[in-house]
Amino acid sequence: MQVIPLASVTADAIKEALGEEVQNWRQHLHWDYEPAARIIRRHVTNRTLPGFCLELDSTVVGYCYFVVNPPVGYLGNIYVRTAFARSECYRLLVRQALDSLRSNPDVSRIESQVFGFNADLVDVFTSEGMEALLRHFMTRPLDEPVPVDPVPADSKRFKIVAWDRRYFLPAADVIHRSYRASPDHRMCYDYQSREGCVRFLRNLVDNPGCGIFDPSTTRVALDGDGRACGVIITSIIGPRTGMIPQISIRPSHQGQGIGTALLRSYFEAARKSGLDSTTLSVSDANQGAFRLYARLGFRRTFDFHAFVWNRGD
Repeated sequence: MQVIPLASVTADAIKEALGEEVQNWRQHLHWDYEPAARIIRRHVTNRTLPGFCLELDSTVVGYCYFVVNPPVGYLGNIYVRTAFARSECYRLLVRQALDSLRSNPDVSRIESQVFGFNADLVDVFTSEGMEALLRHFMTRPLDEPVPVDPVPADSKRFKIVAWDRRYFLPAADVIHRSYRASPDHRMCYDYQSREGCVRFLRNLVDNPGCGIFDPSTTRVALDGDGRACGVIITSIIGPRTGMIPQISIRPSHQGQGIGTALLRSYFEAARKSGLDSTTLSVSDANQGAFRLYARLGFRRTFDFHAFVWNRGD
């Protein structure tokens, strides 16, 4: 086995590994990852995606890529074909990518959220000094009835409205404020500033990394003064599968049933749009959110980890 630069191969060389990975996204997460895979292939063809490949007898059996947005380096997809999916193979790729990122003077933090479809990646990352944060991928069939809320929300104190582009900056502000005291605060650099949350929200709306943004089912909660106090950002990840990449409530308005109301509104809109199921992910440390989702019918279907490294830790 040898590790070679991703820029030294063609998109055809990673065809088998990427195709197998797309099948795993579909099988385990009901997620059509092909739109994102097309972007990866295009960047590989253009030699514009930094990363590495794992090669055996002139055949690429695995790959990874990373992106640098100072001060953060993001280690994106990492996948080794199942026939070769041993810890030592993944470790070769991870170590090479992390060494490259750590040697970059503009990088003081590294983040990664990867699905270990065919291998346990926790030891691979933690042995390289990264902190592992357990997360749960959850799924809910949309044809199931929504449980009766034990404490009905006071709808006089807020209203749920459809998404409009004018809510973009107020929604980013809600997301930022919601993460200040959240257990997820340290998981993502973008969560830690309003500017970062603007960037994070723009990625959700404009890029297919978390599915194709669906403005028709995205909702905003407005308080009595017409200010955004909650938001649920939604996307499409499969022909009949939706996703909730983000749901946030302003801290001053938490505990008033706004999160439940946003989810109920989304369930109805998603079902009417023809979706059969929806998904989301939540950190194990965020037990309040986990209990809410479980109460509303979400089931834990796949576990994965977010990995974080800060220079100097």
